[in-house]
Amino acid sequence: MNAMEETIDATLDSNAQLRLARPPRLPSGPVRVTIRVARADGPRRSLGDVIREIAADQRSRGFSGRSVADLCAEENACLAEDAERDAELDAARRGTQPGRP
Repeated sequence: MNAMEETIDATLDSNAQLRLARPPRLPSGPVRVTIRVARADGPRRSLGDVIREIAADQRSRGFSGRSVADLCAEENACLAEDAERDAELDAARRGTQPGRP
């Protein structure tokens, strides 16, 4: 016997009525229905919760992350690089070399 099956999202209302998201694509005839909760209703984790969980997991594995000084140094290097590139673009628009009148 060739078993055919299909998974369809549905909602079970308070009167025990099952509302399918779409009609089944199976041939007519007897079927067996198994109902599972698609998602558990409960408190949702916020982005902050997820970030704290990731940080705690990384600390437990010995990864301490980057220091504030490291982050500031990288940011300052990026800002300096951006300023240099802006000066080059401004000079190109004026038709001059950077650092020359």
